[in-house]
Amino acid sequence: MIWKRFFRREKWDEERARELSAHLQIETDENISRGMSPEEARYAANRKLGNATRIREEIFHMNSLGFLETIWQDVRFALRMLRKNPGFAAVAILTLALGIGVNTAIFSLLDTILLRTLPVSHAESLVVLASFSHDSRVGDFGYQDYLTLRDGNKAFAGILAASSQARIDVETGADMEPALRKIVSANYFSVLGVQPSLGRVFVKEDDNLPVVVISNAFWKRSFSGAPTAIGKQIDLDGSAFTIVGVAPQDFFGETVGEAPDIWTTIGLMPASRRSLPGYTWLNLMGRLKPGVSAEQASVDLSRLLPQLSDSESRGGFMTLVAVESGDRGSSAIRDTFSVPLNVLMTVVAIVLLIACTNLASLQLARAATRQREIATRLALGAGRSRIVRQLLTESVMLALTGGAVGLLFALWTERFLLRLVAGAGRAITIDVSPNIHALGFTAAISVATGVLFGLAPALQAAQQGGVGLNPNSQFRVGRSRRWMLKDVLITLQVALSVLLLIVGGLFVRTLENLKTQDIGFQAANVLSLQIGSESGRQPLSANQIAPLLQRVEALPGVRVSSFSFSPTLAGGGNGVNGLKFNGYPPTTKNQRVRANWVGPNYFATSGIALLEGRDFSPADNSNGQRVAILNQTIARQYFANRSSVGARFEFNEQQYTIIGVAKDAKYVDLRASNVPFVYFGALQSNSEIHSLELRTTNSPLAIAGAVRDAIRNADSQLKIREITTLQKRIDENLAREILAADVAGFFSALTLLLVFVGIYGTLAYTVARRTNEIGIRMALGARKRDVLQLVLSQGMLLAVAGLALGIAAALGLTRVLASLLFGVKPSDVFTFVAVSLMVIGVTLLASYVPARRAMRVDPMVALRNE
Repeated sequence: MIWKRFFRREKWDEERARELSAHLQIETDENISRGMSPEEARYAANRKLGNATRIREEIFHMNSLGFLETIWQDVRFALRMLRKNPGFAAVAILTLALGIGVNTAIFSLLDTILLRTLPVSHAESLVVLASFSHDSRVGDFGYQDYLTLRDGNKAFAGILAASSQARIDVETGADMEPALRKIVSANYFSVLGVQPSLGRVFVKEDDNLPVVVISNAFWKRSFSGAPTAIGKQIDLDGSAFTIVGVAPQDFFGETVGEAPDIWTTIGLMPASRRSLPGYTWLNLMGRLKPGVSAEQASVDLSRLLPQLSDSESRGGFMTLVAVESGDRGSSAIRDTFSVPLNVLMTVVAIVLLIACTNLASLQLARAATRQREIATRLALGAGRSRIVRQLLTESVMLALTGGAVGLLFALWTERFLLRLVAGAGRAITIDVSPNIHALGFTAAISVATGVLFGLAPALQAAQQGGVGLNPNSQFRVGRSRRWMLKDVLITLQVALSVLLLIVGGLFVRTLENLKTQDIGFQAANVLSLQIGSESGRQPLSANQIAPLLQRVEALPGVRVSSFSFSPTLAGGGNGVNGLKFNGYPPTTKNQRVRANWVGPNYFATSGIALLEGRDFSPADNSNGQRVAILNQTIARQYFANRSSVGARFEFNEQQYTIIGVAKDAKYVDLRASNVPFVYFGALQSNSEIHSLELRTTNSPLAIAGAVRDAIRNADSQLKIREITTLQKRIDENLAREILAADVAGFFSALTLLLVFVGIYGTLAYTVARRTNEIGIRMALGARKRDVLQLVLSQGMLLAVAGLALGIAAALGLTRVLASLLFGVKPSDVFTFVAVSLMVIGVTLLASYVPARRAMRVDPMVALRNE
């Protein structure tokens, strides 16, 4: 076959028709010239040529693809049939759009976080370096440890260092805007193998120079993509920097979930800050030398472990430096969300499977109404495989249309997915919009879905289609003793719904337990501000902010105020090591604790109860004796049941006296168990201050404007980076659990609706098909109560079978959710009982409407139809 002729078959057929007509006319004229009459001449010419129409058909089919022709016929017929049933088509398309759309959106998130490799050259040779303590993965490193690993290794072509991104204020000319800044080593771009789209990247000489590389998005947003941006100066929190390069468009950094606007070098950070003992703040990534494996690199790094300042042999926490795959980048959210995302993908897949079983049940009922049509087509010579293919084409057309609408739904759900992976106070940038991978996934799952819910009904319709020509066949369908396919589908649908309802119930109970637990502090009426100075290299100190509190506390509605290094539930304090208590050797693993530097009245402001001793006071300054407050966990760890007040410990070669014991608080994470925590006096060390908290008499946000004005009037160099309430921060910390509960609740309601529709549709169809049987029963003396019981028992049988199957599956599968639950067991009896009662109630409601219709059957009408 010539493809050119295939696409020009109609024109080619017209040309052949003209040729055959001309040939026939020539032959006719020759016959007339031989003495024949015109009629005889025409007949002889036709007989000699043969059937012209048959010749044209053979030539047409020679230039055709039979399979494509029949597929196109099936598609057109399917579209006509769907137009004839707009109600069924609309319900099916919307149901599939929801199921396929959510699956596409979740797949896009999985692809972005778990599957996609970094957009850098030869990503397969990148590895992530991670630090470990005795019992956990810490991950990051101190600056001196980075230098030791960078300069002492023999397995890497290069090791880079990068901080987490942080918000800063950027001034580009007359405009001021917030931006995300990441501090990196000068070899950052060269180790990753990233070439700039404009200008250059950092070189070794840039380590101590005020130069920046900006992202492609920031370049377009702030400089309209003009090449003249190279060489321009911008102001970062009061310091001038020169732009030397623009990163490629698809480059977001080495960490999935972060998308910095600006990169600066570590060398500009004061040495006293970047090299603080025990201060681990850098993520490390390396590129292996050719021929070096990750195992060999791990052995090489273990050689350097004793030389690290944070190693256990030097009184630190680090017991291991591990080498992990880095082709997909470094990402804390991957570790945090890999299990929840896989669970969520399973949940939405179950929703889609429930939708498929529901639609398969509706297709069975719909196919029964088309028995005469199918029987007629079989009688006219159509094969059963042809009937099956036609019905499957209709199902696939529905699924593809649902998939197209589902793509729009996936785009709409993007913001909810971003809320899912955004923790409390973290700036997370993830592109979950459908890409080529998502489009391929949607197409594949749409076709698979169409086949899944269409195959069984199509096979049954083709099998039973022959009875449709019997004029009495529509009355011969009764309730058989064996289970029919529609019963199996409804049972499976109920079982899957029960499984999903149980998962949703466990998530809802988890959220409730997190909200009602004792978090250790009183969050009501607390206003929290994150503050900073104009210059990022000169952070605000405790001595600078102390006088500011006098202005703030003078405001009406402010009861008490304080300040700290780290905000509550927005940083969790810093990990420190080297605490030495009498009777415990310096290498004890428990000597790594979390700590915060706080001001006077901190505990009264945050609402953390002091169980013993006193709070910090203004007298606890640099002139006074070094003091500290322990939480219950560390006090119990070192002093058991003895009082710790008055005892001493050593930290950074200084002696500290314990002046109090505070109640354990969920300072880091509402899910986390209580950890050893030490509070130091901020005034004694003149430490950096990033947080200001005020306890108010009424709504905190009511005085937010007055507080902002008071701070601006007191010191114009201060920047308020965030102003919120402690209660809102708790809600942000629970954002993942809240959304999981909302999503589970939504899909649970949806599955209940699908169960209702499935059971109602099946029983309504059964009642309609058994009208004559019910009429005979009533004519023979059956009461309405007996008919009601007959229909309800049929629905309850399906529900009970589905309940048993679903509960058995839930008992086996919900164990994987244990890490996501809080205060509730995977086999929680209350959840299982509540779900069972809910499904039974929906079943009774769905069964009652068809049962009422069956009770109103007139025996005489039914017998006349018989």
